[in-house]
Amino acid sequence: MSTVGSQNKVTLMHNSGLYGDGRGTGLFLDLASYYLTTENNAGQYYPDYAYNHPLFTPEYKIYSDSTVSTFISQISVEDSVSFQNEWNAVKKKQDKIYISYDSTNKNCQAGDIEIVEFGHAKEDRGLPIFNYSIAYDSNNREPLFYEIYPGSIVDISQLQLMLNKAVSYGYKNAGFILDRGYFSRENIRYMDHLGYDFVIMVKGMKSFVNDKIREVQGSFEEKRQYTIRRYQVNGTTVKTKVFYSDEKDRYLHIYYSYGKAASEREDLESKIDRITAYLKKQEGQPVVIDKSYEKYFSLEYYHEGKDRDDPPGGWCVPA
Repeated sequence: MSTVGSQNKVTLMHNSGLYGDGRGTGLFLDLASYYLTTENNAGQYYPDYAYNHPLFTPEYKIYSDSTVSTFISQISVEDSVSFQNEWNAVKKKQDKIYISYDSTNKNCQAGDIEIVEFGHAKEDRGLPIFNYSIAYDSNNREPLFYEIYPGSIVDISQLQLMLNKAVSYGYKNAGFILDRGYFSRENIRYMDHLGYDFVIMVKGMKSFVNDKIREVQGSFEEKRQYTIRRYQVNGTTVKTKVFYSDEKDRYLHIYYSYGKAASEREDLESKIDRITAYLKKQEGQPVVIDKSYEKYFSLEYYHEGKDRDDPPGGWCVPA
């Protein structure tokens, strides 16, 4: 089937044997509307949705869930690829856009499927998984393309394949917004090689990040000129190399959330209150307190009739 969808004049391609005409076109669009409206892809609920919503199918025909299942099963991988190719072919590439790219994975119990493999599951149920990702035009709020790949492949190694796909679609005047899972020396160098700008979350435990945070700590957190009210944070920017062999300085944006800081401080105070109550009950008792409490308290042990010292098995006094 083929039809023109929205202002972009994109041809929706579907070469299945079931309803290869206007009926299939309408059902295809109705299913897309159903998925987006209900955030659900269960075929058995489609007839109820169709009964209560306007439809694209000729004469507003409502198809059964078994027909929907048959229809979807006949959409081939080649159909999906053809649609993505044509969808991206009509995009205006001269305007600067920022492509937000992220991935997730799903557990699978469907049996012997090629892309289903054991990997780093976000929700580990002891099952094999598959990964899928989407590239999204943040400026125009439109999806551009998606990928499905084996569960054993980690995010950090998949990024370069996605970048090659963006190049093949003709996205030259583009930048990328990426999560910290894609942060690596190789990925940054590859984006430089392709000429792409990027904004990427940095893994907070990186030594260069800690060093730069310490350098600016106390210089911007409480000053209003650094406040970004839209996001309720304070922020500052420094120039630095992100790894030792980096060939140029990068802009490192550092943010301080006063709301999060207040929440974390309250959580800490509540935790200390609970520990204090516990230690008060142990005071003067012949106990040995777990070492983890020494992060918050100085614990003194002493034996009756002796000076205070620090042996195990003595009496505990929180100081």
